[in-house]
Amino acid sequence: MGWTYSLKEIASALGVVGTDNDSAIEGVSTDTRTIKEGDLFVALSGENFDGNSFIDKAFENGAAAAIGTAPNSNGPTLIVENTLDALQQLSAWHRNHYDIPLLAITGSCGKTTSKDWTTEVLGTKFKTLKTEGNLNNEIGCPQTLLQLDDDVEFAVVEMGANHKGEIRRLCELARPTESVITMVGSSHLEGFGSIDDIAEAKGEIIEHLSSSGTFYLNSVDQRCRAIASGFAGKTVSYGRETTDAVRLVSHEVLEFGKMRLVIEPIGEIVLPIYSVPHVQNALLAIAVGVQHGVTSFETPLTDAIKNSSRLKISHLGELCVIDDTYNANPESMGVAVECLANSGSNDTWAVLGEMLELGPTSETLHRNLGEKLGTEGIRHVLARGLFAHAVVDGAKQAGVQDARVVEEHNAMAEVVFREADSDAAVLFKGSRGMTMEKAIDRLIFNLQNAPSNHGELLK
Repeated sequence: MGWTYSLKEIASALGVVGTDNDSAIEGVSTDTRTIKEGDLFVALSGENFDGNSFIDKAFENGAAAAIGTAPNSNGPTLIVENTLDALQQLSAWHRNHYDIPLLAITGSCGKTTSKDWTTEVLGTKFKTLKTEGNLNNEIGCPQTLLQLDDDVEFAVVEMGANHKGEIRRLCELARPTESVITMVGSSHLEGFGSIDDIAEAKGEIIEHLSSSGTFYLNSVDQRCRAIASGFAGKTVSYGRETTDAVRLVSHEVLEFGKMRLVIEPIGEIVLPIYSVPHVQNALLAIAVGVQHGVTSFETPLTDAIKNSSRLKISHLGELCVIDDTYNANPESMGVAVECLANSGSNDTWAVLGEMLELGPTSETLHRNLGEKLGTEGIRHVLARGLFAHAVVDGAKQAGVQDARVVEEHNAMAEVVFREADSDAAVLFKGSRGMTMEKAIDRLIFNLQNAPSNHGELLK
């Protein structure tokens, strides 16, 4: 359905005085490449560019008006001191026009997965808006809020942070009625300093949750339990404890990638889940759904899992490829390694890139990863990055006989291509900056162009 404000209304909301332009504004854009007619262009600036220099192009592409820090003669421009502050202020003002439930999701691991699965469940009953991709920061969150319109009945907003105060600010904008911390772990240690500092930052998500709101508690996580103890409103716990509102009673692996779960209060469901830790994301989605009267879970969760950008499983002939290249931290690495160990293959390969932003603990955490690989019985390890040696050392000490530092993506793919069994299981994972998907692309290229029986793998 969309929304429409006059430029005068927006100027008033931002405290900008003096505009007499009454142009109709039907959307907000920060990118001249995707701008539409009727949009308000917000000229965000970065360390290496001045957003004002893009305003001419915005008007050329159909912008109805712009927000900048300097006048522009090509169209009506609201002058503000800081365009990011203006974008955030505008999104908060817009959010206040909609009295709907809004679930804020944060956590060190599982934010995006939980967001997507929960949205799919809620979508069986409500028109649900969610954060697209990983637009979960000080720019992405306002952009999501500005997608609210009269058709939206529920919003699920992901909130990330790499410093204290960031989640607090995002909650000021979004005014969540419900919130959850998926778990507290080691991601972004470089920016925070310690896991206790991370927990404190994640805990900001309940500061703007009123006593009439709801906090979903991951009862498996000790730090989440501590945070929940300081919340005066309703707490809905999910996990494996008998006191949990949504409880995993039992699980059975039917085959690799399929589990039968018995969950109170919904009963038995079968889902394409590859590891027990991922069940926790499903429990959250079910907890939110139950609170809002949803009765269908197996079909929406199955669809959400199959469409997930995490732990994507594909087969190149008999070769099983586990693509979890989206990102990595110690907790998600552990889940992916367990998934690889449960693949059923006798020839398991972990092709790994470095976990970034772990600060002074990087070497220890990478060595721990290596030890985890050994404990889980992984047979081959290829690692790249500054701390690849720590992964390899830890793996060898834990019993992995074949663990190597291989720095180039193409070389990693070549090793797998030449040495892996035809029915091997191969995990590719690393932080986003390690672009481990390039190794998968190269492996596929090698297989497609291989002579003799290698080429049969993709047929």
